[in-house]
Amino acid sequence: MSLRTLIRERRSIRKFNDEPVSQEVVMNLLQKADQLCAYNGDVRWRYLYAGTFEERERLADCISAKILGNSLAKIALGTVINRLRKWIIKVPANLITIVKTDLDPVKHDEAYGTLCRILQSFQLLAWEQRLGMVWITSEPIIQNDVFYNQIGLQEDERFVGLLQIGYFDKAPKGSERTSAEYFLTEFATK
Repeated sequence: MSLRTLIRERRSIRKFNDEPVSQEVVMNLLQKADQLCAYNGDVRWRYLYAGTFEERERLADCISAKILGNSLAKIALGTVINRLRKWIIKVPANLITIVKTDLDPVKHDEAYGTLCRILQSFQLLAWEQRLGMVWITSEPIIQNDVFYNQIGLQEDERFVGLLQIGYFDKAPKGSERTSAEYFLTEFATK
């Protein structure tokens, strides 16, 4: 499959079949993705893998900890929390991605951008093997200090995202893409 086709056909997958995803498969794809991306050797990141049933249960605990810490929310949202926990536990593999921050904003952005490039390459390499995923970054349920503490995020680290990974039976249809021209503005001097 050509790179162009691969990029155009890849989709975010939210419904996975029950086939397990081994840590070895994930690490192999991450190593290949890392080799595709040129970057400064000073960039540091880490991954937390949750693929066994027990690890997925622990991840579900971490994600629901903020809600469960509030008695009123726990009562009001009990059913929602149970569904959320079941959904997280059912996902065959989860990968939490974390990058080391830097006081220099340029180095900080470079590190974050590098890990994002690696993760995008990882998604494309996985797609070739019918291994799909969704990259969750901005959900309030994971963008909070309770979750960060639960996963052991350090003061000098930044949470980049949670990738939920699994084999799938059917890919969703693609949506219409916005033309690059829409985003282009000519640079004009005053």
